[in-house]
Amino acid sequence: MHKLGVDTAALSAEYNIEIGRWKQYGDLGKLPFDAMWCVVPPGSSSARDSHPEVELSVVVGGEAEYEGTSERISAAAGTAILLNSNEPHIIHNRSPEQPLQILSIYWMPESGITPGDGGATTDA
Repeated sequence: MHKLGVDTAALSAEYNIEIGRWKQYGDLGKLPFDAMWCVVPPGSSSARDSHPEVELSVVVGGEAEYEGTSERISAAAGTAILLNSNEPHIIHNRSPEQPLQILSIYWMPESGITPGDGGATTDA
């Protein structure tokens, strides 16, 4: 069992926000995904980002506003946003006082796996 938290992570400046990549937790071994903590300071926004990985972005503290190409979605703590491969996005923290904390879990899409099925197969 491992306890991992944004409050104890080593963070560095990337994408106009603070990032704590999970490679800092070397004792976890090889995982089937990559992950990072993201902290968006009060009143700030991330840089526009787009990447080949699918991303599950989980708001763990504060309230986020995700800006896509044609829509904006508000997401309170406890909300997960699934971003498709190569989907441009910006994350805004509209709070003037509280930092926004996000857990980003991401992986390369695999051919033959339908989103939402977890890659599971059933034996008939």
